[in-house]
Amino acid sequence: MKKIFLIASLTTFLYSSCTFEKSTPLPVGCTTTIFYQTDIKPIIDAKCVSCHTTGASQGDFTTYGVVKAKVDNGTFKNRVFTLKDMPPGGSTQLTEEELSKLKCWVDQGAPNN
Repeated sequence: MKKIFLIASLTTFLYSSCTFEKSTPLPVGCTTTIFYQTDIKPIIDAKCVSCHTTGASQGDFTTYGVVKAKVDNGTFKNRVFTLKDMPPGGSTQLTEEELSKLKCWVDQGAPNN
């Protein structure tokens, strides 16, 4: 009888101590590495370079270094994901797939791979 009580108490304790947290799903594609040259640069070239071109005061996105600097200082994430004002209205907007790739790449540290 003591064994049954002990097992029942232990089972109840273990079950009640478990917590179930709802996890946030990863953006599409975040289970794989996002590559700058093949995945990100084409998006930047199509959606950003018309304004962020060579000599532009807001940054030359034709080079990896400037884009990476914007990612590192938080500007890229703020403008693209938080404020959602880049690309600006009137420009061709980012698709959900493009946003997911960009987010994954930023979350992966924006590597130049």
